[in-house]
Amino acid sequence: MNLEKLKFVTVLHFYATGPGQELHQWLSDNHAGRSMLIEHPFPFSSRNYARIENVDSSGNKTVKKLNRKKLPVYIGYMLDFFRTLRILSNEKFDVYVGNGCFDTLAGIVAKWLGKTNKVVLYTIDYAPNAGGKLYGLLYRTIDRFCCYHVDAIWNLSDRMHDARLADGMNKKKCAPAIRVPHGTHAKKMRLLIPENPDKYSVAFMGHILKKSGLQLFMRGMKPLLNEMPEIHLEILGGGEYLDSLKSLANELDIEKNVTFHGYIESHDELEKKLAQCGVGLALYSPDEAGFSYCADPGKLKVYLACGLPIIVVGVPQVADEIDERGAGVKIDYDIDSMRAALKKILENYSEYKNNALKMADEYDWDNVFRNALDKSCDLF
Repeated sequence: MNLEKLKFVTVLHFYATGPGQELHQWLSDNHAGRSMLIEHPFPFSSRNYARIENVDSSGNKTVKKLNRKKLPVYIGYMLDFFRTLRILSNEKFDVYVGNGCFDTLAGIVAKWLGKTNKVVLYTIDYAPNAGGKLYGLLYRTIDRFCCYHVDAIWNLSDRMHDARLADGMNKKKCAPAIRVPHGTHAKKMRLLIPENPDKYSVAFMGHILKKSGLQLFMRGMKPLLNEMPEIHLEILGGGEYLDSLKSLANELDIEKNVTFHGYIESHDELEKKLAQCGVGLALYSPDEAGFSYCADPGKLKVYLACGLPIIVVGVPQVADEIDERGAGVKIDYDIDSMRAALKKILENYSEYKNNALKMADEYDWDNVFRNALDKSCDLF
């Protein structure tokens, strides 16, 4: 595929940097004829504007912001749909990549209107049961419609397609699907990883919800601190469960061993902070796994790229690979399992760290997107 002759547009809803922004950046770095990124704010995002970034084959970049009021979720998505079509009304693209079914729907209509040649559904998550009944009905209906009308489907994990089929999707009507996993910045991060990070610094990165499981680690810290007083928990992110965790830290009298950094919008700054840490946490509560079961959570690949072995509850598919390759330890969702995993990693830290870095190299975004486009040439 000759990128310099092609014009791409990637559309997504924004909370933090994810695969859509990574694709846009990769296309820009590899001199695509044109790469446009359209970011609409999620209802829970701190942003109150849509952001449009254009980069041409010479690297010239323009950025435009469009104000967006906080609106009820369904009204907001509907207006974002029309805003996307309006933005695309003045030119034609070769490939439209929608991150999720709601943003892909506008690409299908744009194709009908002659504004793009090909449409890709980039499935970042698949969890129609995560909302109420109305949300689930709309999600399944729109996602299935997209699967039947796009030119290719990119899934972060194989489980996503299995879940669709279990939900009743007709495989014969569906566009061809390939796995395009979450990637890493392994090559870039090598220059930022210190020779001797603080291995006792345990990090969590991401949107803080009850299902994130941080309360499990915090409740297990007290006995661990008696054995290893150097342990410190670094929480990088914001969310609705943040205040509950702060209260829990006070209740457990571990405030001195927990730092709440808050939400960090700059992904580069986030990675720099993570690279100073020793171990990454991904303690998904199985009863509230939601998106995580079918997804390929980005935090895991970021941890690996930063050289952090991972303690991961065995909810996402990639947890098995992390455990098998010695890049971390897969655990059950309980305190004893978590404490045993941390001790195991710290006792064999150099080996676990090296394995994490090796796994990260294989998932570098450059490898991920080159493979995806090579396979998609046949699908198109």
